[in-house]
Amino acid sequence: MLKEERQQLILEKLNTDKKVTLVQLGQLLSVSYDSIRRDIIELEDRGLLKKVHGGAIANSYLTMNADQGKGGLANTEFNIITKKALRLIENHRIILMDGGTTNYHIAAQLPKNLEITIVTNNPHLAVVLAEHPKVDVILLGGTFYKRYQITMGSKTLQDLSQIHADIYFMGVNGGHPDKGLSIRQFEESVLKQKMMSVSAKTVTCLIEEKINSVEHYKVCDIKEVDGIITSLSAEHPVLEEFANKGVKLY
Repeated sequence: MLKEERQQLILEKLNTDKKVTLVQLGQLLSVSYDSIRRDIIELEDRGLLKKVHGGAIANSYLTMNADQGKGGLANTEFNIITKKALRLIENHRIILMDGGTTNYHIAAQLPKNLEITIVTNNPHLAVVLAEHPKVDVILLGGTFYKRYQITMGSKTLQDLSQIHADIYFMGVNGGHPDKGLSIRQFEESVLKQKMMSVSAKTVTCLIEEKINSVEHYKVCDIKEVDGIITSLSAEHPVLEEFANKGVKLY
């Protein structure tokens, strides 16, 4: 089966089920786990789906309630990361959040009595907060990039120049103790650096598959962020090299 045919079948499966696992796809298409993983990464880069831990979801699935479904977004790993992140959010603060499934999940779980302002370039995140009674939302302007489901460009940078955030939750595609935090798109790496510069504190959330992973465009060194949130304990051996860099682990 040609790669193009295989990827079309993946998209058809997603269109029907809204979420798939790499193991499931490997069995369905009779190809290796690594081949399916490469297909998912390519399709995500083309803006046709969202890669999540162990599989993928349809872009439209992000607009659903984050608590729906078993084995999808509402799994143990995301729940642990979300609970840790929520402990860092205090009343009457300005919180900057960019794209990514984890940030969407955090926003969906914000307590209803929390009074904060969320600044974001992620329209999906703004929508999930539309019914929150006490959260004000500032949606950054700019060009909407369908592939990444965020706004970027000179207008986005200009809007950020007016912001002084208390904490920035930065989404990334990879985190490595020596290579730093990285993503797959150059312009977005520049945008994230700007977001860091207007924030008093920067924290990033890493699901396990992103730990020790490196993508093409570096955002910053590990020591430049104020904390890393994972689903693991801070003493876990996988995180030892990160701890040696002096970064706080949650």
